[in-house]
Amino acid sequence: MESPGSSSHGETGPQPDVTSGAAARPETDERLLPLAQWSLPALARACAEETSRFLRQNRADERYCLELFRRALMLRDEEAWACLYQQYAPLVLSWVHQHPAAPPLLAHDGGQSVVNLVFAKFAQALTPSRVQQFDSLAALLKYLKMCVHSVVIDEGRVQQLQQLEQTLEALEHEPAVADPAEEVVAQLSAQDLWQVILEELHSEEERMLIYLAYVQGLKPSEICLRFQHLFPSVNDVYRLKRNMLDRLRRNRRLQALMKGS
Repeated sequence: MESPGSSSHGETGPQPDVTSGAAARPETDERLLPLAQWSLPALARACAEETSRFLRQNRADERYCLELFRRALMLRDEEAWACLYQQYAPLVLSWVHQHPAAPPLLAHDGGQSVVNLVFAKFAQALTPSRVQQFDSLAALLKYLKMCVHSVVIDEGRVQQLQQLEQTLEALEHEPAVADPAEEVVAQLSAQDLWQVILEELHSEEERMLIYLAYVQGLKPSEICLRFQHLFPSVNDVYRLKRNMLDRLRRNRRLQALMKGS
């Protein structure tokens, strides 16, 4: 194993001034120390080199990366975590872009916010006790990639729900010229209303919804908030409401009332 920072690794970027020998000596001496005593910059450089070898499917000495992960996740060392993020964020971003469900999530910032969520999930899931179960770089990176999949799927669902709720809210606030069936239901007297709709109500949820929406005048979001045990989401309220209105549109008594109104 070559020493971290050796010129044979082909590092790019600014190099320490070795003409005096002062800058190189600490890192040279550091090879003789246990990994737990290595400076963070030297450890991060060694991990970067070995990760590059690993990703090229070459033989790699994983001890440096395991030590970096240990400091970041077990010791909760913020500087080690920053090095870990800097080292693997480009890899995580490439995984995000490769995920088939990711394109809708990339519009805002190219996936950077997803990367942040992946690392947050990774850090939250790998408690100090769980980190000890991972004894190789391959296992840690495999788990990190699983976090990518989990976050992309979860965020995709959240985005779809947000878009759906925005669409449904827009429909809720459309002008009252839209649906004659809903207009008649809203304007009928209580006695006429229940005589017509009771024929079409199929469940307790429907009876509750028609009362909350047309007698109390609650919006779908308010119904969902107050009666979540019956209506887990706003989408459930809209779905049930639309099903009822579809049946009411086909109700002959309601059609007669609409013609006479």
